[in-house]
Amino acid sequence: MTTGPDTGSASGGRGSISIGVMTGGAVAAGQGARAVDISARTAVGQPSDTLDAPPELLATVRTLREHLRVLTPTDETAAVDEALATLEDDLESTGKAGRGHLELLAARLNVGATALAGLASAAAVAQTVNGLLG
Repeated sequence: MTTGPDTGSASGGRGSISIGVMTGGAVAAGQGARAVDISARTAVGQPSDTLDAPPELLATVRTLREHLRVLTPTDETAAVDEALATLEDDLESTGKAGRGHLELLAARLNVGATALAGLASAAAVAQTVNGLLG
C-alpha cells in the first residue's frame, strides 16, 4: 500500500491510497475515517484433501508449462511453474490433486493483471481447476 501526499488543509485535505492487490480486509484514510471489513470468507481446503482430476488437466498443465518458457522469467512465472510442476508430478503418480494446492494455483491464475493472463493455456488450466474446486 502506498499513500499520496495530503494536498489540502488539515480539516479536508485530499490524499490518495493505492493498493496493488488485496484479498479481504479494509482500508481507511484521513482524519475520522473508519474501515469496516465486510468481505466474504470461504473455507480453504486442507492440503491433505485430494480431488480426482480429469485426464485433460495433466495435458493442460504440460501445455502451460511449455508456454511459460517463452515468457521473460519473473518471480511470478517461477512460482507458477513450481506449482505446476508439483501438480504435474501428483497427477502422473496418483491422478489426484491436493485441494489446498489447487486453490493456491487457482488464485495465481485467476489474477487478470499478470503476464499469464495473455496465455490461452493459463485460462484452460484455470478453468479446469476452478471446475474441480466447485
